[in-house]
Amino acid sequence: MSPFSKPITADTSSEPIDFWRAVAQRGVMALGFHAFEHGGRRDMVAELIAPQQGWARKAAHAAIEVHKMIQLEPHTAALSARAALSAQLGQGPAVRELAIYQGLLLERLWREIAGAPSLRLEALAYPHEEDSALYPDQD
Repeated sequence: MSPFSKPITADTSSEPIDFWRAVAQRGVMALGFHAFEHGGRRDMVAELIAPQQGWARKAAHAAIEVHKMIQLEPHTAALSARAALSAQLGQGPAVRELAIYQGLLLERLWREIAGAPSLRLEALAYPHEEDSALYPDQD
């Protein structure tokens, strides 16, 4: 069972909240995806659409980088889900495909940052954070 199959809720039970998993999930959920065609090939871009600050913003930027990495990994479930979402976005609403891709993107992001989440998020988000510092009005 995926550690992300349980949604984040305001549950006040004794179960501890995993801060870094919650941050990663908020980052993925802050992204929007847009399909486009280039040279007869359909692709998809991810961008930050929900305002975020702090670690959630870094997680969103890291998720954008992981989204790019997925394209370079042949024969993975995430790549197949990305292709399905891209195809469906060109035709209309893609709620099911979006949920599947977000789940796989979240799992892949977690694999990238597990063990040292703060350091790995900083490293993955760096290109975006650098741009934000140079051009603060563009985000």
